[in-house]
This record gives sequence, C-alpha cells and structure tokens, in this order.
Amino acid sequence: MLQHNPIIHPDTRNKRFKFEPFLRKEYNFGLDPDRPVCQFYNPLNPLNSCPNGNDCPNKHVSAMYSNKIVCKHWLRGLCKKNDHCEFLHEYNLRKMPECLFYSKNGYCTQTPECLYLHVDPQLKIPECFNYEKGFCPDGPKCPNRHIRKILCPLYLTGFCPKGFECDFTHPKFDNIPIKLRIKPDTETLNEEVVEKENEMLEEQVEKSKESSAELTKSAQDSPTSAVGNGSKEASE
Repeated sequence: MLQHNPIIHPDTRNKRFKFEPFLRKEYNFGLDPDRPVCQFYNPLNPLNSCPNGNDCPNKHVSAMYSNKIVCKHWLRGLCKKNDHCEFLHEYNLRKMPECLFYSKNGYCTQTPECLYLHVDPQLKIPECFNYEKGFCPDGPKCPNRHIRKILCPLYLTGFCPKGFECDFTHPKFDNIPIKLRIKPDTETLNEEVVEKENEMLEEQVEKSKESSAELTKSAQDSPTSAVGNGSKEASE
C-alpha cells in the first residue's frame, strides 16, 4: 500500500480558515446548492422564523424569489449563482419557464418529454374589457379575447352579497355606446307610450280633416245653397 508523504500531500480535512464562516454566511460557501428548503424559514419575517439562523444546513429562500420561474440553467445543472440566482432552484411544474421553440413554431419536437411550459398563444391575448362588462360592440372583430362566463343570477335580480369576491360575472352597461346600448324596460315603455299618444293624435287630426271635408261637401250639395244661387242668377 502506498503511503503519501505528509509534507507533499498533507491532510487538510480538519483544517479550517478563519474567514470560512464569513464566506458561508455571505456567499453560502461550501453548501450544497441542491440542499432542501428550510420548512421553518419565513421570508416575510427572517429574524424570528428559523431557530438555526445563518447556521441552518437547509436553504433559506428570499421573498423576492418566491414568485419567480424556475432557472433554466439549474434544470441542466449549469447554474453558477447558487442561492444568489434570481430564479428558483426547485422543480416546480407551475413555475417552469416557457418553451421558446413552442412559442415561435406552435409545436415542440421534444413533446411530451419537454420540461418547459407549452403556453397556448390564445391565452396570451388580453381579455376584452367590454366583453367582461357584459357586451362588446366590436363583436367577432374584436382583437382581444372574449371569455364566456356565467352571469351571476343574484346580481341580475338586483343585488349580490358576495360583491367582487363572486365567482360569476357581474355585467356593467355604463361604458357602452348609446346606439348599441341595451335599453331598460322603463325607457322602452316610455317610448312606446309616446308613440301611441302620437298615433292617437294623428288619428284624431285625420278624423277631424275628414269630418270637415264631409261637412263642406254636404253644405255645397244642399238645396238651400242651390236656391240661393238661382235667385242670385235671376237678379243678374
């Protein structure tokens, strides 16, 4: 068995530098980047969460990274930033990065083994504000997305106790153009009443005209008018 010269090959397993705790605290030096996430650490209250503090062997994920997507370099084992990476170092299917090839071409050659998200292009189109309110004047030509939602039956009757927390849609008709706006029943009834009154007045005017014309004609055809005309002709 070969014996190493302690001068040429010294045993450094138990040797530690004084600045190693500083590197461990500030830069996570010597820690496994794939170590598990600490269950006791609260990013919103880091001072009073984990009892081990900076000496904890598990990972303390900062709050600024909690809503990020998964690091694409970490998925391949190539990320060099470790805990200081601005992306997540955890396998979370809900926060995987988007597949660039699928977004450009509409298909992916790695399906179904692809680790990245295949996002439907229709989901990237913003939702139509007017359609969400209840009516879109552009109809099928609208460039935004029309999402069909179930109308709230309580809101349609007049009041919904859940308000903004309701799972159903509450249509609004305030910003709809006047020409395309759905008229309430009161306005429709008022217009119908006015139209009926106008029709009745027109009928009365027509009847009065007809009656006056009949009276004029009957007066001209009466015998008294003929006698008067004859005496006048005789005198002449």
